[in-house]
Amino acid sequence: MKKITGILECFAVAILISSCNDASKKDMSDASQKIKEVNTDMKKAIIAANDSAKAAAISNWKTFKNESDSAIVGMEREATMLEEKIAKANTKEKEKLKAYLNNTKEKLNALKIKLQQRNIEFENNKEKFDTIIASKNQSFEREFKHDINELGTAFKDLFNDNVK
Repeated sequence: MKKITGILECFAVAILISSCNDASKKDMSDASQKIKEVNTDMKKAIIAANDSAKAAAISNWKTFKNESDSAIVGMEREATMLEEKIAKANTKEKEKLKAYLNNTKEKLNALKIKLQQRNIEFENNKEKFDTIIASKNQSFEREFKHDINELGTAFKDLFNDNVK
């Protein structure tokens, strides 16, 4: 009888352990499935965020490019008007003003080329958009706006004698 009771006890313990093992296997399987779902959701969210950031960067670049092109065209018009004013200036100042204007026009052309090159680079890299490209764009935009503002001041100062 002791043998039968001992065997039954062992059998009961084995069933208990196996049923606990089945429950923990099911819990592990459920947890694993939930982790896979969370990973999939995170990947989708990251892709959506990147797409959104990419669209915003493209929109910002187009706005910046249009504004910069307009500023360059405006300065080219101003340079033409200044050439007409220089033609009317006295001979002594004419050479000095022409040299200053030509120097300023060369800087404007260099900025124009720089903008074109950066636009080509942006267009080539926009498909593989990342934070480095976004940072590079912001840096370029700040520098370019600063340079354009300096040229605008140079055009305005052409006929002003700033020496006091």
